[in-house]
Amino acid sequence: MDYLKSFGITSGQGKYHEENVYLLALTYNVLNAEISTYLKDFRLTPAKLNVLMTIRHQGGKEGISQVDISKWLIVTPSNMTRLLDRLEKEGFIQRLAQKGDRRVNIIQITTRGAQVLDRVWPGYLKILEKLSAGLKWNEQRDLSLLMSRWLGILVNHQ
Repeated sequence: MDYLKSFGITSGQGKYHEENVYLLALTYNVLNAEISTYLKDFRLTPAKLNVLMTIRHQGGKEGISQVDISKWLIVTPSNMTRLLDRLEKEGFIQRLAQKGDRRVNIIQITTRGAQVLDRVWPGYLKILEKLSAGLKWNEQRDLSLLMSRWLGILVNHQ
């Protein structure tokens, strides 16, 4: 099925720049819907999961600054503040003032947040495997390499 036709784009016309962007957006929408459905039972969204994973893996026990979370996830500081407010209200994170500079918030995952991640992760991985199952292993690898390369170009271009 030619999904691009609904956007007025005829595939195979050499407009790969358009095809790639629209196909990526459509793919994201499908993946996001599947992942969102799974995460709903844990009172999480993909954005909340990404923030919690960043805090856990980039911040470790010491935590990570709010600014650094924004940089890792390429999210504006105002959007990050709202998301962190919700996570804090739900008991998944805590904010601490940085020693020596109270203007800087250090974000740490709480025990509750860590427990939720531990419960979410196995099923989340199964969802990712299921969503990728239509591609052979080498196709998954090649796609990952191309997407990583493209993301690097885009991030460094800004």
